[in-house]
Formats: sequence, structure tokens, C-alpha cells
Amino acid sequence: MSNFKQKLLIYFAAISASTLLMSNLAAIKLWDFFGIAVDGGIVVFPLTYIIGDLIVEFYGKETAKNVVWAGFLVNIIAIGVFYAVIALPAYKGWSMQEAYASVLGFTPRIIIASLIAYICSNLFNNHLFISLKNRHDIFSKSFIARALGSSAFAHLIDSAIFETIAFIGVLPFKDFLTQALFAYLLGMGFEIILSPLEALIANMLRGKLNERI
Repeated sequence: MSNFKQKLLIYFAAISASTLLMSNLAAIKLWDFFGIAVDGGIVVFPLTYIIGDLIVEFYGKETAKNVVWAGFLVNIIAIGVFYAVIALPAYKGWSMQEAYASVLGFTPRIIIASLIAYICSNLFNNHLFISLKNRHDIFSKSFIARALGSSAFAHLIDSAIFETIAFIGVLPFKDFLTQALFAYLLGMGFEIILSPLEALIANMLRGKLNERI
């Protein structure tokens, strides 16, 4: 593996791990979309699929799987650190303990939902991406076709797992279905909007990686 390719993988892995943490932090805020409660994490979470597609495209399924598990471990460590810091006694002159705890003290149910959905959906996305790449049709010829094709199913798995674990029994069933469907459509919408940029990045990297092999 060339030096450039190794360095690029480090950046990809760092971004992949951090986007999950960012999405968990952003999910604390619920924003109102015409009466539908949507967590802020939806804004950044589609990036995990874009980075995942680029990793599996240029580094293969096994490396992509290791990056997913590494991101999972980073977030487990981060959550443990947050809870440990919250448990430490606050200095008497510091008045932000409650605010700090409310922001970084993730609801356990949300944490479990997020991490399980992340692992299942990303591993499935990588598996399906490679399967589509090995076909003899438009998916094997077009990076964006297989990227969006794999993401369409992976987002479905992610929304189903996360919304079910996080909100089933908490929201009325009709609201639960509405939120789950909207989360899926919005996540895919963001990725479709970003797909031209993703294709541009993939084409640029393909040229540079081929030059350095």
C-alpha cells in the first residue's frame, strides 16, 4: 500500500469514528419539521455511509469492517469518559454541572439504539456494496449506483433498528411510524444531494491512488 493510501485511510477512519459521536451529540436536540420531531443527528449521520462507501471502494470489505468496529470502540470509550466526568464532584464555583450532564449524559436507550443501528447498518452496507460491485450491470460500472443502492437498504435497517429501540412504546404508534419513515427519507435525501460530490471525490481519489500504486 502506498504512503498516500495509508494516510488517506487514517483520515477516513478518523472521520468515520467521529461522525457517529457527532451524530449522538447532535441527536440531543430535536427540531420541528412541520410537527415531526427530528433529532439533529440526521444532519451528519449520512456521512458515515459516504465515508464507508469510499473505504470499501478503495480498501475492500475487510478493511471497511475493521473501520466500523474501530468507530464503535471509539464511541464506547467516549461515552464511558463522559459518564465518568459527570460522576466527578463539581467544583463549588462551577455552576454548569446540570447543563453538562443533560448534554453529555446520553439516555442509555438512545445510546444502545444508536450503536446497534450503526454496526448493523454499516456492516450490511459494506457487504451489499461489494455484492453490487461484483455484478455485471450498472452497479459494477457506476460507483454512485452501488453507493446509493447499498445505502437505500442500509438506511432502512438503520432507521428500523434505531427508531424501534429508541422510541417504540415512548411515542404513539402512528407518530413512531411517521418519525421512522421520515428519518429514512431524510437520511437518503441528504445522501442523494451529496452524491455528486461523493462521485467527484471518488473519481479524484481513483486517479491519485492509481498513480501511486
